[in-house]
Amino acid sequence: MSLRCRACIRCKTYIVIHPDNPINQVDIKKFERKHTGHTIMTTDINEVKGAYAPYTNNDGPQSTDENV
Repeated sequence: MSLRCRACIRCKTYIVIHPDNPINQVDIKKFERKHTGHTIMTTDINEVKGAYAPYTNNDGPQSTDENV
C-alpha cells in the first residue's frame, strides 16, 4: 500500500494522509482551510514528491512525517 496525500496544485504543497491518526486529521483540516479556493487533489505521494513541498504546520509539532 502506498502513501496517499492531499496536494494543493496552486501552492505546490502536500500533506501525507494517515487515516488512523487523529492529529493528522486535524492537520489535514488546517491544510484544507489554508488552501480554501485552491484546487486540492488526493493522490499518491510518488506523484508529487520532489515537485511539491511538504506542508508544515507552524502551530505545533510536525505531524505529517511521511516515514511514520
